[in-house]
Amino acid sequence: MAKKIKGVTCIIRNGPTYWYARVGGQRVYCGKGDKGYKVAVAARSKYVAKRYETREMTAGLKVRKAEFRTVRDLSNWYIQLPKVQQLTSYERKVFASVHLLKHLGSKRLVNVDADTLEQYRERRAGEGAQSGTIDYEIGALSAMYHLAMKRKKIQGDLVPGEFPVAREVNPRRIITEEEFSSLHAAADSDFADVLLCGYETAMRSGEICKLTAGQVRLNIAHISGTVVDYIDLGIFDTKTGARRTVPVSARLRDVLERRLQVLGPDDYVFTYSGYGKNRKPYTPVAVSISSSRFARMPVLFTVTRH
Repeated sequence: MAKKIKGVTCIIRNGPTYWYARVGGQRVYCGKGDKGYKVAVAARSKYVAKRYETREMTAGLKVRKAEFRTVRDLSNWYIQLPKVQQLTSYERKVFASVHLLKHLGSKRLVNVDADTLEQYRERRAGEGAQSGTIDYEIGALSAMYHLAMKRKKIQGDLVPGEFPVAREVNPRRIITEEEFSSLHAAADSDFADVLLCGYETAMRSGEICKLTAGQVRLNIAHISGTVVDYIDLGIFDTKTGARRTVPVSARLRDVLERRLQVLGPDDYVFTYSGYGKNRKPYTPVAVSISSSRFARMPVLFTVTRH
């Protein structure tokens, strides 16, 4: 008598024994006699082994899915990637992550959807954030989700179907001399110099932060016989890649003369905190942080003087 095995059955008709194996929920005929029995056992064993293998693979996938449970897990992984840290926009991404974690950090990835992001937009707008800033933060979250999916850290069904952005174009407001004077008087001495440069030249914050002493030209004899003061921005210094000459006003000249006294050609003009070579150069993020200290202060360098 053949040994009974779960999933292997037989039928005896007129003497011969016909063997069957249950595979995939169906009863499959495997033959008769001893040969049929061996085929049925082999088919059943192969099916059972395949089921266990599939179960283990599924369990392994579940472990990998659990690696990122919340937005905080996802953000921490993304910000620490060397690929991301090498981006010129890295500091801004870190700044955006701070706000994302404040409002969404404890949210499970599976629970973040378009409605959640619309609610996030409303809360950030209530804090005074501009529409473009909120768009950037939502875009940063989108980059986190899609890179994690691409690297198979999370499944595609965890990615929100939409990352809603407003893409509003806000006209740049012209500030008055009185408004500027109030802001300038309230700022510390280092930031007051940055404010004055932005107000007098309408240079972008990135251009001001990266301005070096070698780009400042004072007391230059012009071909016309007059003496001129200007800032020389090369093709690698401007956002558009076009060379630009920025006139220096009398007020700004005083600031630049004072700051250039101990600087070499490659030293940054606008620095803060510390002494001598230990002073830190301003960055757009540092400018944003400084500007946020002023109540109702317009975003710096997106306004022009009257």
